[in-house]
Amino acid sequence: MSARLTSPSSPWARPSSGPVVVHADRLGVVLGGRTVLDDVSLWASGGVVAVLGPNGAGKSTLLRCLATLVEPATGTVHLDGADVAAPMARIEARARLGYVPQRPGFTGSARVFDAVDVLAVCKGLAPEARRRGEVLRVLSAVGVADRIGDRVKTLSGGMLRRVAVAQALLGPPGLLLADEPSADLDPEQRVHLRHLLTDLGRSATVIVSTHHLDEAAVIGDTVVVLDAGRVVWTGPPDALTATAVGRVWWSVEAPPPSAELRLAWRTPGGRWRCLGTPPPDAALADPTAEDAYLLLVGPSGRH
Repeated sequence: MSARLTSPSSPWARPSSGPVVVHADRLGVVLGGRTVLDDVSLWASGGVVAVLGPNGAGKSTLLRCLATLVEPATGTVHLDGADVAAPMARIEARARLGYVPQRPGFTGSARVFDAVDVLAVCKGLAPEARRRGEVLRVLSAVGVADRIGDRVKTLSGGMLRRVAVAQALLGPPGLLLADEPSADLDPEQRVHLRHLLTDLGRSATVIVSTHHLDEAAVIGDTVVVLDAGRVVWTGPPDALTATAVGRVWWSVEAPPPSAELRLAWRTPGGRWRCLGTPPPDAALADPTAEDAYLLLVGPSGRH
């Protein structure tokens, strides 16, 4: 399928509607001599994909590859069928995507409206009246329309995060990539953001990275679990718990270290909850999504 994109030079260069089809195939990235992504593949077309994993798993690097900011050493990224390694395909793809980096950067002296408007100008949104209307729309969507005249340097971390999300919503995008977008947000703001992302997922492809299992389970139509640069599990959130059936058990005493024991910790009731391969006479416990996640990425040991 060939990319169908609006030319950035056209008046009111509004990206074409509909979700971008994302196909990352066997990506490999090495940074500073360390393998950050190893044979990672991902496919998405509409809805919300939650990329879940511990710190250092490669989540940010994967999103930066999809955002055309990092060129993989191996593998390919196709957006709407176009290989973004080609310069023109990369330029056109950027017109349809929005990206929220893990650490947003703004000029501190800029005002909130201008921080978003400058990106709208760079994306070719015109004429001015409609462009400014679009800026107000996205600032309203993230709940900072009442702060448009404030200097960026006066904003809290949560407010800065919301302004970064507003930038990414310009267009609106056919692909939204958000790296830990709920960082610095309070619980009420997180709920608002989740609603915004899931609502956008009805008309676009949304890929969100997080290390919070509850967030991935709430917003993700599909969950991709990354660990040490590799995909270790992919599927719907409600299927994750099932992967731990028969692998969680109770122990009255502290279990001795063994190759079969993945992780164990003492619970408030005094018993030990154990993950791994249970002994033949073990009292099995009903698994949780957290158990399943820890079995996929958790280190061996006792906590």
